[in-house]
Amino acid sequence: MEQPNFSYYNTVDQIYHVEWSTQKLVRLELVRESIRTLWPNGHPTRLIHVAGTSGKGSTCRFLEMGLSALGKAGAFMSPHLFDYRERFSINGEFVRQADVAWAWETRVQPHCVRLALHNPHHTHTFHEASILIALALFERHGVEWAAMEAGVGGRYDQTRALDVVATVLTNVGSDHAHMLGHEQWQRVLDKAGIARPGVPFFTSDTNPANLEIMAAVCRDVAAPLYQINEIQVAELEEQVRRIFDPPLVAESLLSAGYQKWNASLALTVIRHLCPQLEERQVLQKFADARLVGRLWQVETQVYADIAHNAEKITALTSEIETRFAGLGKILVVGLSGPRVPRQVFAALAKVAKAIVVTGASYKGQDPAKVQREIAALTGDTPTLLVAEPAAAYQVARSMQGAEDIIIVTGSTYTIEQIFNPDSYLRTLSATFGWRTKVDTEASGTVQLTLPKPPPLIR
Repeated sequence: MEQPNFSYYNTVDQIYHVEWSTQKLVRLELVRESIRTLWPNGHPTRLIHVAGTSGKGSTCRFLEMGLSALGKAGAFMSPHLFDYRERFSINGEFVRQADVAWAWETRVQPHCVRLALHNPHHTHTFHEASILIALALFERHGVEWAAMEAGVGGRYDQTRALDVVATVLTNVGSDHAHMLGHEQWQRVLDKAGIARPGVPFFTSDTNPANLEIMAAVCRDVAAPLYQINEIQVAELEEQVRRIFDPPLVAESLLSAGYQKWNASLALTVIRHLCPQLEERQVLQKFADARLVGRLWQVETQVYADIAHNAEKITALTSEIETRFAGLGKILVVGLSGPRVPRQVFAALAKVAKAIVVTGASYKGQDPAKVQREIAALTGDTPTLLVAEPAAAYQVARSMQGAEDIIIVTGSTYTIEQIFNPDSYLRTLSATFGWRTKVDTEASGTVQLTLPKPPPLIR
């Protein structure tokens, strides 16, 4: 066989699925058209595009915090945990609810209406509108640098429409195979598609086969490729030990071993873009990095982590084995999307004292099916089924002894339904998309099922 030609494979894939690929490219052009309309002189923020299977959010936060040493820096990330405004942050702080309302009501919504008025097929999606809201917020607050997280994949994700100064691919794993391709090379080819002509491309992936594809994609578009490796990660770990006392980073993202890769990747990008910054300044900002839902201590001996795929669960398992050695681990897990439970939870099942399987509000899998697959992995470990998330958490609390910790994980939407203190937002999250879901009766009529409203505050 001749040398693989990945650019050609992408061409053939697009031709084989021309109806699909054309529509995806139309969506990208629609976002570009909206950005040109809203910002005819170009958007003032220098943007960094971040994609990958795991570590995207953490890398975005490290980029945001590190670049805040120069001024205002922001991040656009997804999904949120409790409140939609969590998707938008500036210097590590969420924007206000009033900021989101302003961006939507005065900038983005009027544009969306004008766009649809001229062509009803050009209605922006939730993801596209969120990108425009982020750009409006960054402009309003004078954000100089911002990290923009891709939703799914890279080549066709609507964040690909942005003009950026750097592209970052954390790694490529097995998640979203149903959308990106069941072969590993297909997923790499999709995610590496964030590369732009002449724009530096950074990755912390260490898989030689993955790197071969990334290098080929970068060569095709003349994008300089930079890869971090174990040496740079070890150097960062040594710097952190030298600069900080352990208590100063105990609550930071830097406290988790696997986060050193994300921090090293972000540091490499910042070195390239802003060589005038002293590394000590950047690392001091890194020490302030926090991210909702990453091994978050809810209360004494209770933690939640939004790990939702096999790669993230494996990293979480390693971290809790180190951090909570000698303690019993009671898990509360739910699963969303078309993932395979026995693959996602394989690592975590091995360290569990007990597992309580529950549901997830959005795209949640049948908890009975999830429970059966996990039970096949655990042998004698108790694996219980409690379909309602809040009730599942209470069952776990009733099982907890003095030497046990509880960890809630597997689906962002399970964590949200248990711990979100705002019952109104909880209802909005649990019923996301209900206005566009219809059931067609045998008679041909269309019926909408409305959600139960939240309780009144008295």
